[in-house]
Amino acid sequence: MDIIRIVVLLLHPLLATGLLGWIWWQYSWRKKSHELKGESRNKALTQHEKYGNKLIWSAFFVICIAFLSRAFIGWRENESFFTAFEPSLHGFMGPVGFVLLFLLARMGRRARDARKGGEKFAHHALKHGRAADLIVVLAFLHAFLGFLHIFKVL
Repeated sequence: MDIIRIVVLLLHPLLATGLLGWIWWQYSWRKKSHELKGESRNKALTQHEKYGNKLIWSAFFVICIAFLSRAFIGWRENESFFTAFEPSLHGFMGPVGFVLLFLLARMGRRARDARKGGEKFAHHALKHGRAADLIVVLAFLHAFLGFLHIFKVL
């Protein structure tokens, strides 16, 4: 049992678990948005927008950690750089999920810009919310596949 290999390979799942919690917390805005009123709602909305942008970069970081840890393990075990990236559904879904998360944030920005511009924004907000529904389901599916993938990798 190589402890360095285990620690390096578990970096991504540990960070991803935190990211998944953050995604769920960010997603809980949908419920909070109906409960809050006035200034507290405006403050929470500003926080939701700010953390949404940070979430994208954090997701990118977690995905980079996954690729770097697999590359490190491949290098350490004298494998080819490319053999360390054996194809899997979990590995494929990470970058796809990042693109979807990026598009989700873009939809949120459109809703924000329409709201601040005095335009009708309910349609944009509804699309953003529906996309968030899909992203959350896919994120938990991705996490489950990652959980199963851990047993293959370790």
